[in-house]
Amino acid sequence: MQNKTPLIFLFLILLMLPLYLVTREPAGPEDFPSLFTRDVTNPENFGDELPQAPDFELVDMEGNIFRLSDNRGKVVVLNLWATWCPPCREEIPDFMELQEEMQGDVLFVGVSIDREGWDVVRPFVEEMQINYPQVVDDGRFTRLYGPIRGVPTTFLVNREGYIEGFAPGMLHKEQLRPMLEAIAAK
Repeated sequence: MQNKTPLIFLFLILLMLPLYLVTREPAGPEDFPSLFTRDVTNPENFGDELPQAPDFELVDMEGNIFRLSDNRGKVVVLNLWATWCPPCREEIPDFMELQEEMQGDVLFVGVSIDREGWDVVRPFVEEMQINYPQVVDDGRFTRLYGPIRGVPTTFLVNREGYIEGFAPGMLHKEQLRPMLEAIAAK
């Protein structure tokens, strides 16, 4: 009788592989530095090895392609939000103010996760008179930057295209301004 151990072992691997592939988590925010644990305003942290921001392209409200890589040279604030999210709604006026103040160095980009897409995002953006670009995620952004545990979630990308940090939850201009100033001054 032949030894069946290799066949049984192979069978078990083939049985377990789909389970592993379905349950493993993709790379996500835990692979990026947190703005709550990394002081981006401290010059001693400027030499930190940072992860490259995944490039993506999505259609903006005017129908143009927005590519993250097209904005190298600027500090980019990627804000994942939704129209139904109260903290998102609360932080948008602060973001609008900072966009106005820092427009030469900093670009805010709203990345909506609203399933209804532009049908709900466009009227909201127009009503709020949001002064920075908006895109609607079709799943590409959250695949590259996820898994996202909630909204709002904000990523700060430096001029060279590296993620300085991310913050789950709401940010106010008093928290964000010194970070943006320090990153822009690098």
